[in-house]
Amino acid sequence: MVRAVIFDWDGTIVDSAEATYRCYGRIFAELGVAFDHDVYARTYSPNWYQTFRALGIAEERWPHVDARWLAHFAEESIELIDGVRDALDELSSRGIHAAVVTSGSRNRVTREIEAHGLSEVIRECVCGSDVAQKKPHPAALHLCLDRLAVAPADAVYVGDSPEDVEMARAAGVYAVAVPGGYPNREALAAARPDAVHETVLDAVRALVTP
Repeated sequence: MVRAVIFDWDGTIVDSAEATYRCYGRIFAELGVAFDHDVYARTYSPNWYQTFRALGIAEERWPHVDARWLAHFAEESIELIDGVRDALDELSSRGIHAAVVTSGSRNRVTREIEAHGLSEVIRECVCGSDVAQKKPHPAALHLCLDRLAVAPADAVYVGDSPEDVEMARAAGVYAVAVPGGYPNREALAAARPDAVHETVLDAVRALVTP
């Protein structure tokens, strides 16, 4: 029996891929670093420090780049992906916990949860700053499960990146992939998730249908 469905945020719940690209483009232009869609596809990772490292940005500059990216991102309008609200309502109607585990910053993700009116249906949210290790380390997912008082065998994680699949597998949680707008579809398939669905709503319906 599924007691909790835990979601990635960016690219799974909200359509942030192009906004992420635009913000990267702005900060890398400020730094004089060449960046286009080909570079984005080659260097993308939900752990943005891997992107910074791949583009040769010195580690001591990362806090400044983080702050500039967040400032640019705050100017973006981020929409829910189609079907997400229906999926969350479906879980709520069945008494199944919905939660989020994301690498994103708490201030930003909390702001977006509230802006989309999801505070009542998302039971728990673990963000990148809540644990020392980033995805695919399972620490954030374990923390979320502990807060929900749900065993790994009774939970499902839904995400759009290979790191999401690897994190779920390391935590002993069923891994569902929903390919999104980020340039990682081949890597996502290569991670061999337990199930793949075209949309979050399709994934939730498959999980709750007897």
